[in-house]
Amino acid sequence: MSTQLSNRCRTSLYRMIFGKPNGNEERIVFLMAGSREAASRRATSVLAALFDIEPPEVYLYNLASFGDLVDSGVSDDEDLRIFELGWKGPMVSVWAEHPLFLTDDSSLLGKWAELYADLAGATAVEAIRRARS
Repeated sequence: MSTQLSNRCRTSLYRMIFGKPNGNEERIVFLMAGSREAASRRATSVLAALFDIEPPEVYLYNLASFGDLVDSGVSDDEDLRIFELGWKGPMVSVWAEHPLFLTDDSSLLGKWAELYADLAGATAVEAIRRARS
């Protein structure tokens, strides 16, 4: 059974990349907000508190709405497009790993769990195929 994202996700979800200036670590962040500006403000305040850094040290980029992500993605399941980060032609080559979900929307968490179950299954099938070769 395929999880459907909630109407709240379709109208209020934003995804961005968070990087701390003192390191190479980047995190994908999902949150709900009424506008791009509100998403940026909310993410800055929450991430500053979460990582114990000053708000000016919170570096956010690639802020995208649900609609932006659907428009730029390639997956047949449009809801999965929010987790796409890289492509090789018509195929997804990089998926969001270990994102921060700054929301309690169960449909979003369910969709991510569904994606990672599918990816784990594909990895297992490939490992078995290689072992038999």
